Amino acid sequence: MKSTMLKILTASLLCFSGVTLTHAATNHTAKSTHTAKTTKHAAESGTSVTQKELRACAKKRQGEWVSYSHNGVTFNGTCQPNENGKLQFKAPAP
Repeated sequence: MKSTMLKILTASLLCFSGVTLTHAATNHTAKSTHTAKTTKHAAESGTSVTQKELRACAKKRQGEWVSYSHNGVTFNGTCQPNENGKLQFKAPAP
């Protein structure tokens, strides 16, 4: 009886450790792929946010209140000139 239980526990431990190591390797490669995609998305997202900020102030005057939406979030602020002299959305200071 002890011999059978010992064999079952040993087999279970080997299977569990094999699954754990396989999952760890898969998770590691998935994280590295996710990091590359995230940095690419962040770069693209930054330019799209800037474009939306410029578009929000396209037909407005300096100091006028505007709002725009990005990814389901509404931002409120004013139109202020940026370093290029174009009007761009600026959030109010807290």
